[in-house]
Amino acid sequence: MIRCTTCASSEIGGYLRAAVGEVLRCASCKAVFLSPERHETPAESLYSQDYFTEREAYFFHDGVVDGSERESPHIADFRAGLDLIEPYVGPPGSLLDVGCATGSFLSLAKARGWQCRGVEVSTFAAARARESTGCEIFCGRLSDAPFGDSTFDVITMWDLLEHLPVPLEGLQNARRLLKPSGTLLVNTPNENSLLRKVARFLYRGSGGWITAPVNRLYHPYHLYYFAADTLTLLFRQAGFELVVMKTKQIPMSRGRISTATKVVMKALSVSERLLHAEYEMIVLARKPAAAVGRDAAREGTGMPVGGPAVRVS
Repeated sequence: MIRCTTCASSEIGGYLRAAVGEVLRCASCKAVFLSPERHETPAESLYSQDYFTEREAYFFHDGVVDGSERESPHIADFRAGLDLIEPYVGPPGSLLDVGCATGSFLSLAKARGWQCRGVEVSTFAAARARESTGCEIFCGRLSDAPFGDSTFDVITMWDLLEHLPVPLEGLQNARRLLKPSGTLLVNTPNENSLLRKVARFLYRGSGGWITAPVNRLYHPYHLYYFAADTLTLLFRQAGFELVVMKTKQIPMSRGRISTATKVVMKALSVSERLLHAEYEMIVLARKPAAAVGRDAAREGTGMPVGGPAVRVS
């Protein structure tokens, strides 16, 4: 029996079928995710050197990693993320970027005075990030990182949560590593974006014949797809207080999409803004100041810190 890793419901049904296989949806919390067998592919094999060199312009020629004067659009997005974080945190302190790739965001944060470290599952990307940033980069999963509890003022997850086999565990690990009142930033695709709604309409309206859009949007790298309500529940299950949640446009340099798709997305951008249905969501959340005492009280209960037990059977 499949159970939702967000709310533990067993009411799981088919959502659509893409080239990657069946995409499922929880009837209770509306979480959308790939069929569980897709979650078993080792991350290390998915995010090999080829994954990064395929998108060379994004990872290696963005104006930060390569030191050029022309910055890619996603660099401005990273700067906006720091602008969002800093008023809630005060003077720059300790920052951990999870899924740091080749280190562009870390470089920006370090230049603004943050004491930066990173986590990256790809051996290739982790080595590049160390070289380009001079920061300590742990190569592996966040759950295995050798950082003490309550270490960081800020943790960032740019385009990471949707890649995790169990997103709730990823958020709980981040919460454990944050200091009381520490801040978490998450950037992830919006399942209720206009582009995804159009793709699903074409797929279902054609009886499953028009598949190109859904095949582009539902792929093996993203295991989960979140709408705002599901993401809100997920953060609460993990024990976070939401500070900011809003939709935003995706920088065209970030997407794994064709030139033709970029043209379509630009054409839809005005409607996206009017409908508040942009392609991405950004969330700022806070670990409650009283979390340390509450977590200690739960240690002997068998409950995961931050939420109820979630079992898959």
